[in-house]
Amino acid sequence: MDPATLFISLFTCKEIFDAARAKNVLLHQIGSIPGLRLGLGENLLTSELLTKFRLRAAENLLGVGVLADVVKYAPGSNLVNVRQCVFSPGALGTPAQLATAYQHHPVVNIYELTPHHIRLKAELRTELSRSDGGGSCNVEVLKIAFSATKDLAVLYRYTLHSEKASPFVDEAVAKARRTLKLVTFHHCSAASKGCFYTSSVQETRDISCRQGSYPVGLALAVNGSACIAWKSPEDDSATEVCLYGRDAKLMDACNYDPNPTMMTYDDPPYIGLYRLSRAQHDSLIFDMKFIFQGRSLNFHQPGNPIHSWYTPMCNPSSPSATPVQLNQATILLEGRGWEYYAISMPFHSLHERNIILPDRNDYSCRISYLAIGVTTEKHDAFIVQTEVGRPSVSCDHTADLEQGRRLGIQWNAVAFLAGWRQGQSSLGTVMAISPCGRRIATADWSNVLVWSIEPGMLHQGALETYFPTHDWNEQKNIGRLRPVKLPSVGVVHSMLWVNEAKLYAMTDRGLAKWNVGHMCSGDREYLSMDYDAWPVDAVAMPLSHAMHG
Repeated sequence: MDPATLFISLFTCKEIFDAARAKNVLLHQIGSIPGLRLGLGENLLTSELLTKFRLRAAENLLGVGVLADVVKYAPGSNLVNVRQCVFSPGALGTPAQLATAYQHHPVVNIYELTPHHIRLKAELRTELSRSDGGGSCNVEVLKIAFSATKDLAVLYRYTLHSEKASPFVDEAVAKARRTLKLVTFHHCSAASKGCFYTSSVQETRDISCRQGSYPVGLALAVNGSACIAWKSPEDDSATEVCLYGRDAKLMDACNYDPNPTMMTYDDPPYIGLYRLSRAQHDSLIFDMKFIFQGRSLNFHQPGNPIHSWYTPMCNPSSPSATPVQLNQATILLEGRGWEYYAISMPFHSLHERNIILPDRNDYSCRISYLAIGVTTEKHDAFIVQTEVGRPSVSCDHTADLEQGRRLGIQWNAVAFLAGWRQGQSSLGTVMAISPCGRRIATADWSNVLVWSIEPGMLHQGALETYFPTHDWNEQKNIGRLRPVKLPSVGVVHSMLWVNEAKLYAMTDRGLAKWNVGHMCSGDREYLSMDYDAWPVDAVAMPLSHAMHG
């Protein structure tokens, strides 16, 4: 009997529970689960070994295919545009957030995502609609993006909504459609209200459409600069990327603070950064993300969770752009030789202070970073590690994960992620890593896999005492991590961990949440987004509730 089956049977069968209370059985089962095996022996009582097995099985999410709690949120009266919904991870004192857009509707809703429930934070509206000559010119949402400081950028397009529109209206709409509206809603704060959004605090930029192209990607920097990727349906071999700045003179005239009220300006400074083609980079850019406080920009291929290229950021008014660099590192693995890897942004670090190195007399800090590395040819995924040294006197002793990708040069593979699969659908692979780096989730269409790791062990080495014998390759000096599969909730478009046990996902059926914590028991709940559209102190009301053992 495998550990997962035994773990579930302990809840459901008394005979198996009694039979499992044997030291040899428990030692064998514990040794089959990743975890430190030192100290497990004859000195522990059978009851202590049983408790150890149950805790380790729960930490590694064994049996969550049956035991995970699932909550599904009906989308409400309006049809949600799932592709335009965007998650934003939580920060210190700020919960994670979800921005939802609706089909043919200009309103954007901001929800706070907590481990226990969701709350409607704001309904953001923009005054861009026009009416003339018997027809109305409405707006719809094309793209949404959060900045690192929670500002929200929304790219709007004008649409005609009329059955009796005159030729003058048609001409006006055609002209308006050539200019998109980039609206930034600022994340404000006040002593009495805390952090909040409001439709009255926004700025609007006119974005001229690139000839024959449509936007496929949007990113917002902390300084307000926006990056848009343009794609032409007539030319499927290239993507054009443009950086749009802000009108500094106008902002100075408005005493920019930086929360303007209904600020509007035309023709913001912009620079066409790149025109990337398949011949140059083997694929197209469909997504981007600012890092290092807006000083660098990562580019993603369609459906790839790890960026393929990056570039240092330039000023939108610069005469030329900075060069694009390939996100690639070479790693040697016994039996495979040197291979090229695409390295993700680090998800965990370990900082050791005041270390005396053998070749130096002064104190140094040693920082270890963990990231995901995927081979560029076979698409095998590994957890990779690098170390960076700094003099203690010049080290700020902060865990800057983004800096780890820039400083890390020599990477080593420490664990193989068994079951990783590069998604073949139009959505590709969707990935989410928990805040403390102990859970890695990937979604391929409707299949969601989760790997559990202990980052501290991977940093410190001696991994032969962590991985089970059947998952440790002594020759290659690498271990294998096996995933667990979560209950299906639909086709997954995006995911976000709010802590180490609660995973949210935006699916074709609406918002869903898995609870894989120690106390999960297979509950199923069905809620409605409309019922959560209450003030912050309101509680969601279940529409129905079912128990599954």
